[in-house]
Amino acid sequence: MTTKVVKVLKYLSLYSTVFFTIISCEKEIESIGVNLVDNNNFSNSTLTTEVIAANENVERVITNGVSQYLLGVYSDTEFGKLKASIVSQLSLPATGDDYNYGTNAAIDSVLINIPYQSTREENESDGKPKFSIDSVFGDRDVEFQLTVFELNTFLNTLNPEDPTKNAVYYSDKDFLKVETPLFSENFKINPSDTVSVIKRYLADGITIYDKDTIKQTDLSPSINIPLNEGMIQQLFVNNAGDADFSSIDNFQHFFRGFYIQAEELTNEESHLLSLSITNSKMTIYYSNDEDEGEDTTDAGIDLNDNGIKGEGIVRMKHEYVFPFGSINANKFERDNSNTKESGEDRLYVQGAAGSIATIDLLGSEDLSEYQSENSEKLLVTGANLIFYVDQSATNSAIAPEQLFLYNYDDNEQILDVMTEGVLAVGGFLERDEAGEPYRYVFNITDYISELLKHDDHLDLVKLGLKVYNPTDTPVSFTDLTIKDYSWTPKGVVLFDQNEIHGDKRVKFEILFSKIGN
Repeated sequence: MTTKVVKVLKYLSLYSTVFFTIISCEKEIESIGVNLVDNNNFSNSTLTTEVIAANENVERVITNGVSQYLLGVYSDTEFGKLKASIVSQLSLPATGDDYNYGTNAAIDSVLINIPYQSTREENESDGKPKFSIDSVFGDRDVEFQLTVFELNTFLNTLNPEDPTKNAVYYSDKDFLKVETPLFSENFKINPSDTVSVIKRYLADGITIYDKDTIKQTDLSPSINIPLNEGMIQQLFVNNAGDADFSSIDNFQHFFRGFYIQAEELTNEESHLLSLSITNSKMTIYYSNDEDEGEDTTDAGIDLNDNGIKGEGIVRMKHEYVFPFGSINANKFERDNSNTKESGEDRLYVQGAAGSIATIDLLGSEDLSEYQSENSEKLLVTGANLIFYVDQSATNSAIAPEQLFLYNYDDNEQILDVMTEGVLAVGGFLERDEAGEPYRYVFNITDYISELLKHDDHLDLVKLGLKVYNPTDTPVSFTDLTIKDYSWTPKGVVLFDQNEIHGDKRVKFEILFSKIGN
């Protein structure tokens, strides 16, 4: 039997055991309910045991096949600087075998379009749609440098060392790029970037004969990056008839994609964007000459609105849309040289290849006293692991709304996640009366209850604490392994077990109900 199957059966067995134990305990408590007042047979107690927590840096995370990609530069005095760049393949346009630019073609414009994650505002007094940009970390008013290169690393779909597996791209991978950029300018978020104006040119590439206004279907804002038209002409127009454009495989070997790079401009904080690049694309807008007698309605626009006539020749407008490909990845670069001296009395938990905390639940001698009791007389009613936020180090804007606890030793889910669910385990950010980050509380009652039922030595595993990612939630009882994904750059500083933190040091408390003497 494989290890995976054994672990699955183990969890199914534990789930069944915990479920029926709860039922039996409820029945037992119910049966003695009449005697609780008269006989004083029911007592509650709390045991607080020692915890040892430590920091651990995360060197890399998987960044392909995820739903979110980071772009930009973010700096923080506690966590240092994070630069996030994006690499992406391109796919061929949906044209069948007819990829050509016709006679006297001139590129009108080339745009990379990456939709923001945005929310349409309700109050639109002037009748024009207004949007707010979501998922921004840092100071959105500080620019960073955005540069687009031709990627010079081929992005394999399959693992070259084991073609039976998909390729995995980690956040620390170095990607090669062509030296001359296709675009380089300062960038700042613009929620009003909802329209692109395309100038249409005659065959001389100089004379403008028309202008088009291009909008998203839902009128939402996008990052619109104009690429160097001469370089795209050489790559995509001059080679259009070659075998490089005859298949997706040939094309992605010929043009390997984009390296969209972010660099800081100043020592100011700047910002990171979280983007879903599913609908991202590169569009080549071009015009060509066609005979007036030819079928010139293939663009789906009336001839009089789509071209200019002259001596039997019509200047026609066209476009080719190249969607981003199936392989996309992030490149993360970290610099912790300008962070504060952290000492050894605080815990740093940050996503996006940042850092985690490890936790050893000690106090085995204290627990053994309870473990040796008659299990029929002991009911664990709660087991809470509590972390308090260092409010002097963590500002409200960057604190994660949820942290995640797991079995660090085996890189697996803890029992309570499988039996009760992520919501019941908790780990949500609690705020104080002023609205500032205060603490995170985890309920691991089933895990501790199961340990205390056995007579042998307590098998306390080391736990891991990380920023919650949606992929951390198991989708079935067989989904035990913690996935190596993390695209949320938020972070929080927590107090550890040092006594100098007083009642805000990390604590582990077990609540018991005891029946009888």
